[in-house]
Amino acid sequence: MLRPSLDRTEIEGRLDSVAAQVRDTMRREELRRALDGILDLERLLSRVTLETANPRDVLALAHRWLVFPRCEPCLPVWLRRASRTACRDRRTRRPASANRRHARSRASADAGRWWRHRGGIDKDLDELRDLSRNSKQYLAQVETRERERTGIGSLKVKFNSIFGYYIEISKANLHLSPADYERKQTLVNAERFTTPELKEYESKILDAQEKIVEIERRLFADLRSAIAAEAKRIRQTALALAEVDVLGSLAHIAALRNYCRPRFESDGAENAGDLEIVEGRHPVIELQEMTAGSDRFVPNDLFLNSSPDPRDSTNNIIVLTGPNMAARAPICVRQR
Repeated sequence: MLRPSLDRTEIEGRLDSVAAQVRDTMRREELRRALDGILDLERLLSRVTLETANPRDVLALAHRWLVFPRCEPCLPVWLRRASRTACRDRRTRRPASANRRHARSRASADAGRWWRHRGGIDKDLDELRDLSRNSKQYLAQVETRERERTGIGSLKVKFNSIFGYYIEISKANLHLSPADYERKQTLVNAERFTTPELKEYESKILDAQEKIVEIERRLFADLRSAIAAEAKRIRQTALALAEVDVLGSLAHIAALRNYCRPRFESDGAENAGDLEIVEGRHPVIELQEMTAGSDRFVPNDLFLNSSPDPRDSTNNIIVLTGPNMAARAPICVRQR
């Protein structure tokens, strides 16, 4: 609306799309359903490029990106040609969907929490999660293995907040303790030991949650950077979707209100440059009258011709004054 096209080929192409969708009700409604609920892709993308996007924003962008394959079969032929580059980029590079496939995450209801990344993305992250989830099972395995290695059936692997993880052996079985056991604490009836394996495990499990958050933040930052690197391609596709949305909306209202298509005369025609509207209606005013249950709306005819002076090519503007004349200037025409 701010920069209307003056290219007749482009204008006719848009009108062809609207006319085709007016005739094809099924395709038009399929396209409207495919676009239902789509968010502002350009706004989401700008937050990604400015590095202010949170996991919820990136997930929303990924979900909306997946709308495009559902729209493509519903596109008019001319628009498929116009957006061929964007379609090709989506199939060959797929910046958002490809990253989402390899790093599928779920947004927490708590905006302060990070995504939980899918397993198999980062080896260290998988290991830390496994430690965090299966610490008891792991300690039971260590205990079973050390009992078999030492022959001490009463050997126990325990934990407390002061000494951390340790192996406890009774005084009667001290002579069976391996040389690689390091004494940690002496009790009246037992000795407590540690091993390099337990030390490493203790360090990992105590710091696991903090490291998990740190790794997930790094992975999210990498994902956001990867999407930002494809911003140009995503923006092209977003613009194509926006154009599809606008033309689909025009087709919907044209079919609903029975609007007709403007007809252009050839440049060399005698009446070229004239504007003629028969039974034109202002769509907003007409709808207000219909909503109010009134039948007072009267269509208007309009004829504007070029300047009678062939030397004056600039006198192609008319000013309508007054509230009634300005508000009811006819801009739509009923189909005959």
